[in-house]
Amino acid sequence: MTTVSSVLEQPIRSDWSSEEVRTLFDWPFPDLIFAAQSLHRRHFDPAAVQISTLLSIKT
Repeated sequence: MTTVSSVLEQPIRSDWSSEEVRTLFDWPFPDLIFAAQSLHRRHFDPAAVQISTLLSIKT
């Protein structure tokens, strides 16, 4: 089984095989969330807040 730490050591990539994706689907949900949060924190400031402005609402 692939571990969170082994995934975090790999460079970011977009050429995942079907077997690798299936392995991720088999992970426990808390481990998957932890890995995603760790990767996000590596590349983005966790204290930064994104501010957005609503331009218009059409109903």
